[in-house]
Amino acid sequence: MDIGSNDGTLLSNFSDGGHRVQGIEPSQVGNLANARNIPTIITFFTPKVAKAVRKQHGPARIVTATNVFAHMENIHAVLDGIIAMLDDKGVFISESHYLVSLVETLQYDAIYHEHLRYYSLASLKHLLDMHGLTIIHAKRIPTHGGSIRVYASKVGAYSVHETVKAILKEEERADLAVDKLQEFKKRVALSKLQLHALLLDIKGQARRIYGIGAPSRAGTLINYLGLDEGIVEYVLEVKDSYKVGKYIPGTLIPVVEESRLYEDQPEYALLFSWHIADELAPKIRHKGFKETSSCRCRLPGL
Repeated sequence: MDIGSNDGTLLSNFSDGGHRVQGIEPSQVGNLANARNIPTIITFFTPKVAKAVRKQHGPARIVTATNVFAHMENIHAVLDGIIAMLDDKGVFISESHYLVSLVETLQYDAIYHEHLRYYSLASLKHLLDMHGLTIIHAKRIPTHGGSIRVYASKVGAYSVHETVKAILKEEERADLAVDKLQEFKKRVALSKLQLHALLLDIKGQARRIYGIGAPSRAGTLINYLGLDEGIVEYVLEVKDSYKVGKYIPGTLIPVVEESRLYEDQPEYALLFSWHIADELAPKIRHKGFKETSSCRCRLPGL
């Protein structure tokens, strides 16, 4: 069972492998999953829903919650529902944006309305312990600029892998105490000034800047930096994006179809999806963007 299953993409892999699957998705995008024969209930996940699904289908051997666990408001009720769903030998697998990665790589642009919490493994352990779940394995993964994938089961169901102790030790060395977060705050301000200096030099030469990508994190970054259409003329999205024809929130920067980048060939392209720059930049060049500047920077940490 997948909580926040979206269009059923994750579950389709299990289904193709011959496993029974069930999606729980609160938005109408779940209808796309049903159309693909991925059974999906259009509702929010609650203990009541979990018990109803278990009564109909039996307990789940695997429950997943990928990039939704930190978004859920009543997290204790969610965990009660997961416990109600899980088989005695079942495993709960979650993926969340990782606090240590956020601080290490200065991802202040990932702090926005959807994310109610930013988890370390220690905080996840504390939370799951409260509900009788033991973390049996954990790994850092590159998703969203650094996430953590955690495997948990009912107490005593499985032995605990050494990865758990290793990551907890790493977090102790990272020392995410108040003074470290105060240092993070100062680094954020310094990053803002550094980018302003870079943009001043570019615009002083009457060069054009187009932004690439309009994820939610771009709204945080653009508004914090105070960018407007006089600095970034357009933000580009793929042709079928629902954002095309709209504006970056809080600004009059239009979001346009990506072909404009290749037709206009601005002197600079600013990657707002900077956390996937290594993957994105070669694709942009391959599609025809002629890089004319030797300037290389990563946002927001430059």
